[in-house]
Amino acid sequence: MAILNAAYRQRWLPHLGLGGLGVRAGAHALRARSYATSPTTSAASSTLPPTPSIDKFKILFCGSDEFSVASLRAVHAAKDLWETINVVVPPERETGRGGKHHHKSHELYTPVLRSFAEEHNLTTTTVPAGGIKTWDPPSPFTELSKSHLLLTASFGHIIPLRLLKLFPPDHRLNVHPSLLPRWRGAAPVQWTIASGDGVTGVNVQRLVRYGLGVDAGDIVGAVRDIPVPGDATYNTFLPHLAEVGGDLLVDVLRTLKNGTATFTPQDERYITLAPKITHELAKIRWSEQTAQDIDRLNRGISHQCPLWTSMNGTTAQLLALRMIPSSDLPPKVPSDSVEPGVGYLLKQGKSRRLLVSCAEGTWVEVSEIQVAGKKALKTKEWVNGLSKEIRDTGMVKFSP
Repeated sequence: MAILNAAYRQRWLPHLGLGGLGVRAGAHALRARSYATSPTTSAASSTLPPTPSIDKFKILFCGSDEFSVASLRAVHAAKDLWETINVVVPPERETGRGGKHHHKSHELYTPVLRSFAEEHNLTTTTVPAGGIKTWDPPSPFTELSKSHLLLTASFGHIIPLRLLKLFPPDHRLNVHPSLLPRWRGAAPVQWTIASGDGVTGVNVQRLVRYGLGVDAGDIVGAVRDIPVPGDATYNTFLPHLAEVGGDLLVDVLRTLKNGTATFTPQDERYITLAPKITHELAKIRWSEQTAQDIDRLNRGISHQCPLWTSMNGTTAQLLALRMIPSSDLPPKVPSDSVEPGVGYLLKQGKSRRLLVSCAEGTWVEVSEIQVAGKKALKTKEWVNGLSKEIRDTGMVKFSP
């Protein structure tokens, strides 16, 4: 795994244990499956006994987004596994792209899992706006039965213990897009990309009570050694993990159905956390983050929280950026001894460029920017809107 700038790591990632787990490099088989002991599992722990075989499942499937759609699609296609499928989704909600001090254009978000379920005539239930703690599942899942199965994938709700107890312990499963116990939490794919991991994986795990920890359940299936492309973004990488997760889930359900499934505890020595993505995390710290750090963070979280910075008493979102090698810097830009956060405004013919210095003498080029309360602009339009005094200096200063 690549190493983040030391100051940035010290401020933002001390609880993630990034220094404690190396990520294997090199070429790996994309779909290589292994259930043997590895950093994902504990060498000292033995697998638990399998559950008895059953005929077909009655499934309560909880999810929301495209990741969960892939799992439901795979399970729905495996008609030998199930008798009924009931789908549970979060309520519709307003969403918008923006952030603190930025105007948001709101629209009503309907979970795509609901659309898929309705298209396939699956009974759908919505979690009430008050949350899942007081929600009661639909019939027949109000009583414990060995044929009942609870599945979650990108659901966004912690399942309370009273609901977990309505299902046999081995029949409460979650599909998680990371190589557990690495990146337990709400945003595993985002942190995988932002941290520069070279490989990742997908796990199916037992759902356990919250008191034991988020994503702490034993592993019943894993696909390991999935390469993370060097230019991966959340939106480009998630679909592949989703398809892998769907296939893996069906494989796991077949072993559960025939009584050969085994569950292996996670090795807690290798836990790292993937907390929710916040507006504050998206703030660029020019003096602490290298261009590579900023590029990875942008690819991992900008779909959710655009990176932003402060300038001239306001804030600005950097909507499009890329790393610039020092060797590619124009002659007008000094290659060293530049204070981080200084942006150079360059004129090349009719075009305009904005190059900003980062930690350790690295650089990014910004090609689209949105100042708080204003519309998004390409660099040329944005530069033309700056005061003549700033344009004449050829520089702009962002908060370090």
